[in-house]
Amino acid sequence: MRAWIWLGMFVFVTPVTAEQPQNDSTITLDQVMVLVLENNPELRGASYQTQAAAARIRAAQQTPAMSVNIELENFAGSGSLNDSQALESTLSLSKIFELGNKNELRGEVASQESFLLDTHQDARRLDILATAARHFIHVATDQESLELSRDKLKLLQRSYKVVEKRVRAGRSPVAERRRVAIAVTRAEIELEHAEHELKTSQLKLATMWGSKAVNFSAVRGDLYRLPAIEPFNKFEKWLDRNPDLVQFATEQRLSQSRVNLAKSRQSSNIEFTAGLRHLNALDDSALVMSARIPFGLNSRAAPVIEEQQSLAQEVEFRFEKQKLALYASLFEIYQELSHSHFAVEMLQSRILPEAKKALREYEKGYAAGRYSFLELIDAQQTLLDARLEVVTTAANYHRYRIEIDRLTGARLQLGVKP
Repeated sequence: MRAWIWLGMFVFVTPVTAEQPQNDSTITLDQVMVLVLENNPELRGASYQTQAAAARIRAAQQTPAMSVNIELENFAGSGSLNDSQALESTLSLSKIFELGNKNELRGEVASQESFLLDTHQDARRLDILATAARHFIHVATDQESLELSRDKLKLLQRSYKVVEKRVRAGRSPVAERRRVAIAVTRAEIELEHAEHELKTSQLKLATMWGSKAVNFSAVRGDLYRLPAIEPFNKFEKWLDRNPDLVQFATEQRLSQSRVNLAKSRQSSNIEFTAGLRHLNALDDSALVMSARIPFGLNSRAAPVIEEQQSLAQEVEFRFEKQKLALYASLFEIYQELSHSHFAVEMLQSRILPEAKKALREYEKGYAAGRYSFLELIDAQQTLLDARLEVVTTAANYHRYRIEIDRLTGARLQLGVKP
């Protein structure tokens, strides 16, 4: 079973294209996924591991090769044997005939190891896609943070103009103007830092498809659109798709194949040799033939069989342990996902509207002399903090959703087969 992650969360859905983005273009999550699947260096290199696994299967299925034997007797001795008169030379062919279908069982072990490699690659592919999605969210978050920094600077510049009027009118001390000027400068520094943060996150995203240059201007998607959360029992059912658990099923088949291969050691291999012997003394030739069959193999194979049977049983307990650990992680992340969804709703529907109204009232009141400068600054900061909290909480929601999709090996609906 090949498990895929559903990374089409928060409905970043557009027609899929594998074309490289242009410098002035935006890029969607679907486009990122396609680029990563087609161009990620690690995923491209995985095909060579698959080719190597296929070669190992072919090698394991081979039977023992035939051998050519040359045997010389009764030469370079003493007395009547000091020359080649009594030489006996034998040319023969040897072949080992394996009993118990050993070559087929070796091929089965190699095949199961190849399947295990496939599950490893599936898991790694999911990790890489999940990482790319997290980078995508990071870029989207940095874009919103940059916009917030710009709004903060505009807000402080507007406040500076209000304070400047009050100072000129003698209604506020010069110190207030200086404090606002400092705040404006700090906001400019924050804006410059936010620009650098965005450039860094964009580059990290671009490297996921092997690019050293950021060939897109922005990512496109609604960070604040949060899909409804499915019931927990639905995610729990999907947990069986987790690539780590799927891997255990392959490990169990591999363990049984190794047990069968170990049991085949109880069957003897027959080495058969046949050839032609030439006797120099008589100048005659004759056929020779021999067979070699080992015995006592049952006792020798028993420890190996016991070892493989014990390892096969151990896989089942590791499976149960891993499933319990994944269940606990899934439950914890689900709680955080639910909290993030609730928090974003409360912030957008209740806190932000109230913070905006409060700021407007404080701006009017400060201009009229009813509120102090500190109260105005506090109202501004309350609104900015609430907006930042919406950004970070919404980003956390999508990060938790990625982790759940990664744990459940959920569906990747991009119409792309890697």
